[in-house]
Amino acid sequence: MSVINITDEDIQKVEEKFRLSFDDEHKEFIKCLESKDIQACPGAGKTTSLVAKLDILSNAMPFTDNSGILVLTHTNVAVDEIKKKLGANAQKVLGYPNHVGTFQSFVNKYLAIPMYIKIFGKKPERIDNDSFYLRFQNRFDKVNEYHKNWLQQRADEKFVNILRFIEDLDIREDSLQYNGKNIITNRSTMFSAIKTIVRIPYSLVQDGYLTYEHCYDLAKKYLDEYSQIIEIFQKRFKYIFVDEAQDTDNRQFHIINTLFIDSIVQRIGDNNQAIFNFSGQNGDGWQIKDDYIEIKNTKRLSKSISDQVIKVALAPQELNGNTTVMIQPTIIIFDNVEDVILKFSELIIEHGLHTNDNKCFKVVGAVAKANDNGHTLINYFPDYSSTINSSLESNSLIEKLTNLDIANMQPNEYRNIILDVVNEYLKNKNIKNENKNFTKTSLYSFLKENNEQNYEVFKLDLYHITQKLASQECVRDDLETLLQKFLDLFSETLDKELLNVIIEKHKIEVEKKSKQNIYKYKDGDINFEIEISTIHKVKGETHTATLIVETFKNGYDLFHLLKLLQGKKFAGANEDKKKLLYVAMSRATHFLCLAIHREQKNGKQIDSADIAALESTGFRVIS
Repeated sequence: MSVINITDEDIQKVEEKFRLSFDDEHKEFIKCLESKDIQACPGAGKTTSLVAKLDILSNAMPFTDNSGILVLTHTNVAVDEIKKKLGANAQKVLGYPNHVGTFQSFVNKYLAIPMYIKIFGKKPERIDNDSFYLRFQNRFDKVNEYHKNWLQQRADEKFVNILRFIEDLDIREDSLQYNGKNIITNRSTMFSAIKTIVRIPYSLVQDGYLTYEHCYDLAKKYLDEYSQIIEIFQKRFKYIFVDEAQDTDNRQFHIINTLFIDSIVQRIGDNNQAIFNFSGQNGDGWQIKDDYIEIKNTKRLSKSISDQVIKVALAPQELNGNTTVMIQPTIIIFDNVEDVILKFSELIIEHGLHTNDNKCFKVVGAVAKANDNGHTLINYFPDYSSTINSSLESNSLIEKLTNLDIANMQPNEYRNIILDVVNEYLKNKNIKNENKNFTKTSLYSFLKENNEQNYEVFKLDLYHITQKLASQECVRDDLETLLQKFLDLFSETLDKELLNVIIEKHKIEVEKKSKQNIYKYKDGDINFEIEISTIHKVKGETHTATLIVETFKNGYDLFHLLKLLQGKKFAGANEDKKKLLYVAMSRATHFLCLAIHREQKNGKQIDSADIAALESTGFRVIS
């Protein structure tokens, strides 16, 4: 392949195209076309810089050796953001031989599915953790109660769920072993029965149902048994860009390192934000190489905020904030937990932020689940629900809907809920439309083509169910009747137990309409909303103002890190708590606020010396 160089002229053209301006740090990254790690600070605009680089490279496509670009991210949201920002050149970058997608989609498409086909001679039916567990639970519930309880007790002893426990068992001729130790031998009268139960997950895999973990196991098997494919990948992908590298685990790095020995690999992220890889659960994760590019200039954070953020960085980091907004970061020392969000609201008004366009205010905490030993998010905001994205698990659709704001839901949304449940049931029963799973559209088409009368009856029944559901009336019997009428076309009888499980697990996605987790401030003509969330959920977000509230898990988190906030060294700081606080503190563009209990569980108090130390390092303290 001929050498590609990215010049200042190339960058100038892309700046004009996207109406951007890159500083020297970002230009260094955009120009770099060798294997390199890029440590980018919060709000650095790394995705924008990556898109600029991809846009410039797209102008040199097709490459002379017909190789392409591979971009790996961790969420579909990140993929969509890249596609959106690429604009006109998106099709060129997304087309063959390039691939832009999540790690999971790459592993599934290029490694796991090919290996599954080699083993079983067919494509998998579905790759989804929830779907797999649903099927497993359905089969497991039907086994002998004594044997089921025997296995469940042993899983509880190992502090793992029953599926994880069963899949970790080593099946041998004379015994079943867990971590090299026998849990049952063939001398037991139960051995044969337990062995049959333990094979349930594998039988599901044989049927074509996989979890995401299964895909990584299949990928490793493919690489181990067919090492010749490495050369194919080397030729296919010349440039590999790994976004959010701090969230990449050892399995994923193993795949990259195995497939792309001679390719140009750039890993981009912020190691201080590795909050999804706690306590060695996924190994060492991203170990930044010494010769790395560092982007220190943040477009998001003000200097007054960035000066506080660097205090809690796990790895030493220089962070250059902007000086366009200079609101002093504030710490609220409180006695009454119920007063905290109100005080934050008053501070928002004091700084005039409630008048901003496109404003976003959030209260975040590390722990949401109630804890008898100390305060969590629910104490600051009693209406907090951890299921903002979907309805709770319950055995009734009505119970699910009561957790959501349904005042503005349209009839078609209720209809879609019913059709989603019907289609999920048909998938579980492997009832298909010409070897394909039914969709909402194909369900209607199938009925219309096969029996016009059934089609009209189905639509009418569905309409009545929709009306009842909108009126919050129980629709269980109606749903069973509707589904049975459809099953009659296949000479099938309704499995009510399976339907119960599907309804219980079904998630009703109406996030934008959720009435929960929103604090509404109103005083005369002034009114605005503040969203309540966990720190994990706001990673990657940008807020106008952020309040970080102290939460309890093995001690209060902000008090534990008080020395760091005071600008002192603290060798005993918990790394997980530091990473979470770093992520939380680096969300706000204008105003950063923290709330700490005056009196702690161990009897210690925030005293005048503590307050003076906080004030000396740039915090405003409101007691």
